[in-house]
Amino acid sequence: MDLSKISTGEKVIGIAGIVLFIDSFLGWLGYKSDLGPLGTNSAAGSAWDFTLPTVAVLIGIVLAVVVILRAFGVTVPEQLGPIGLGFAYLVLGAFAFLLVLIKLVVGPELPEVAKAFGVEKTREIGIFIGLICTAGLAAGGYLVAKEKGQLQLPKGGGTPPAA
Repeated sequence: MDLSKISTGEKVIGIAGIVLFIDSFLGWLGYKSDLGPLGTNSAAGSAWDFTLPTVAVLIGIVLAVVVILRAFGVTVPEQLGPIGLGFAYLVLGAFAFLLVLIKLVVGPELPEVAKAFGVEKTREIGIFIGLICTAGLAAGGYLVAKEKGQLQLPKGGGTPPAA
């Protein structure tokens, strides 16, 4: 593995993707209920227990694998159709960040009847680490896109139709 083959942005993506994968097994979201004199009861689920965080983690894994392959010298195309690889990193990283942010704000689903019994939503440490990691994916993608001059959207091809 030759780290000189990858840019600083790709190093950020690789580290963020690996940490996000490890973090995905921690508690992300859960529930807590007060049982009065019996104490409290709580439960938490990992990223793999919720759809949006699962998609974000899978995006992180894919981006990290691409970076690791490039570090090992595997040729990865610089253009993915009309967009560059750096722009693809940026868009996918930003999308993963948005998915985790939405789940952080919304929290886990909680039936109305559970609210009547004093059950509350909780956000665990894993979702906050996941938010930082997905921000790292987006930031790394920005760095790569900036370095490669791919920050603008692809231009349409051809001439406009004649009137």
